[in-house]
Amino acid sequence: MKRVLALVFLLLLLLTGCAGTPQSRESGATAVVSVLGVEPAGQGIHLLAAAEGRGEEEPFRCDSQGETPAAAVEGLTNRGEQVVSCAHVEHLLLTQNAAGTLPELLSYAFQEPQQSTETQLWVVRADTLEEAFSGEADTAKRMSVIKSQGKNRQGFCPVTLREAAAALARKEPLLLPALEVGEQGLAFAGFALYQEGGITQWLTGPEALGAALLLGDRVHWTGSVEAQAMVLQSTGCRVVPQMEEGRLTGLSIRCRLEGVLTGGWESRPGDVAKLEEETARAMYQAVAVLQRAEADATDLLGRAGLSNPFRWQALSSQWPTAFSTLPVEVSVTITVTERQ
Repeated sequence: MKRVLALVFLLLLLLTGCAGTPQSRESGATAVVSVLGVEPAGQGIHLLAAAEGRGEEEPFRCDSQGETPAAAVEGLTNRGEQVVSCAHVEHLLLTQNAAGTLPELLSYAFQEPQQSTETQLWVVRADTLEEAFSGEADTAKRMSVIKSQGKNRQGFCPVTLREAAAALARKEPLLLPALEVGEQGLAFAGFALYQEGGITQWLTGPEALGAALLLGDRVHWTGSVEAQAMVLQSTGCRVVPQMEEGRLTGLSIRCRLEGVLTGGWESRPGDVAKLEEETARAMYQAVAVLQRAEADATDLLGRAGLSNPFRWQALSSQWPTAFSTLPVEVSVTITVTERQ
């Protein structure tokens, strides 16, 4: 099994090296697609493609259907006089009911040298992408805005096709960034839990905040204290397993966060304590969702093993059956500073 995983990772590395740097551009009669959407269509898939409008040009859109990803892409790129390139796709958007096609899409991406394995993967909380790819909205430009908001991992943790393939090879669950269509078009909407070939849970609101902090993301967040917005950054979570006579009986999660205020705010006694309570509660709620789904999508097992490596064998052997019912304690310490 280890040799198989090693070969998979080597393949991923080689294919990543073949991929060009993702970019979005439109030149002459050639449209270079930066966003691809996937939704089910009978026994096949429906592809929707978008590229940014430049200057006074309208945003580019086209679509195609096929029984396989290869057939759908062929229909997309073979459009007579107009040349459409899918070699520099930055974002792949799946509807919630298209997530089951992820293994097939990944297989195609790794067999086609021109497809970048660094493409970011998203799940749209809808059964169709019609609203996201229609009207006057520039889908590609909107995704560029979301990407810039999320640079340096501010708000979500991007998942690339390469990372998704590695997780599927290890049969691990995935927390995929989720989108929904709002007044300003597509917007970040939390996380979708992908496991066993489909989306099984959605993490939104406090649950999404907790999941992002467990993943180590930087999060723009408005807390209850003076409704003051801040940037929260996890500087480390220590996961300590509680063992009694060799039996796993509980889990303690101790996290340190840094909060940088985005506006004027005068700290009052008890404010930081309230923030610590809110974030600890959010992280606890995120863990509870993952426990109900029996999906350790934030690698609590790996971190628990790091804190107690001498009991790794006992810990890892009990984890699959114990994780979903383990009592969990979460404590948070926050250091708050004002933006300079």
